[in-house]
Amino acid sequence: MLQIICRFTNILLISLRTFVEIRIGLIPYRSLGRIAGNMEYYLRSKALVSSSKKSFDILLSGTHPINYQILKMISRNARLVRSDFIWNLLNKIQSTLLIESDGSADSVDVSSWIDLSHSGFLVEWDIWQQVGPQLSFTSTEHAIGKKILMKLGIPDGQEYICMHARDMDYTDSPDYQRDPTDPFSYSDFRDCDIATYIPAAEWLVEQGLWVIRVGHQAKDPINSTNSRIIDYAFQARKQLEDPEFADVYLQAHCKFFLGCTAGVYYLSHVFDVPMAFVNMVPLAESGRSNYDLFILKKYWNVVEKRFMSFYEMVLRGADWNRLWHDQQKIIADEGIVIVDNTSDEILMLAQEMLSRLENSWVDLPNDSALQGLFRDIFPDKHPMKEFPGYVGSEFLRQNEDLLKIRKDQMETIICH
Repeated sequence: MLQIICRFTNILLISLRTFVEIRIGLIPYRSLGRIAGNMEYYLRSKALVSSSKKSFDILLSGTHPINYQILKMISRNARLVRSDFIWNLLNKIQSTLLIESDGSADSVDVSSWIDLSHSGFLVEWDIWQQVGPQLSFTSTEHAIGKKILMKLGIPDGQEYICMHARDMDYTDSPDYQRDPTDPFSYSDFRDCDIATYIPAAEWLVEQGLWVIRVGHQAKDPINSTNSRIIDYAFQARKQLEDPEFADVYLQAHCKFFLGCTAGVYYLSHVFDVPMAFVNMVPLAESGRSNYDLFILKKYWNVVEKRFMSFYEMVLRGADWNRLWHDQQKIIADEGIVIVDNTSDEILMLAQEMLSRLENSWVDLPNDSALQGLFRDIFPDKHPMKEFPGYVGSEFLRQNEDLLKIRKDQMETIICH
């Protein structure tokens, strides 16, 4: 029966194309990073298309998104249908048609399905720079958001920073559960410790800013008695009437976001908030926009008692934005452990970001060369050759030895 429905749907979409190009998009509504990042990428891409070439797009979502506010804002910019039954049915149809399109069924029309599987990261950098944010708040929502800030203790008009550290309790989707039989699941290399952010937070407060620790939940409270450092994720969020709205509003209006690889950062990124990324891992986890900064976790060789060069980790497959279980096992078996950024490294990145935003940052003579050396650790035509933004300058200065590459190594690298 499903095959018949699939074939009928395919024929119908092809037939209608004579009159109008209809495209169907299935929103990844149960993942925070995807519903925000992937959908904003789609909306920005569509905004670049000339009016004469625009298609009639229909977006589908289930009825229980991970964040209702984001879905509400998407619905203002697109034709949106909310139905669990229709979403699940069309998901099965799409999956079947895409499988057939890889085979001998030349008549399968895959162009009628919008690709909402990615945010353009490592695929297309420029769209994020060419078009501004597509989601926006109403005047009523702005009024509500300002009241939330005041309830948190932040006076009207005061600037603040949002910070986030991924921990054991974090999940980008409520449908995801850590596998108790998988040691790499309960020792997630992407996790880090919010305590290492505190020196940076306290320094930012000294500069006259407020700091909000964001996220929909947190394993432990932050260890600070500073009243201008607000533990929203662990405590204050639970006291709000509409925390999902607050999640979006707070991150959309901060001066910059200080965080790691968790998908929650997209709640800032989709509004073009500058991003200061720390503890990024593996090596292709970089900034997304021209004004972003990032620093990486490093790799300690327990046997040789030294940090691995970045290029050595490229040779081990750490040059993309994922480390699959087989890669993690190979690295672990070799005696290589992934090391979080230190408090000092995080502090220096926060200082650089604030200096850049206030136009007081001054590069040292060798900084540009160090940025180039980092790009050179990746093979020709690798998307990280063209990433926007910068690696933290002080981080590169202090780890210049990890950028050194032997010519014979460059000749053996395999471009993925």
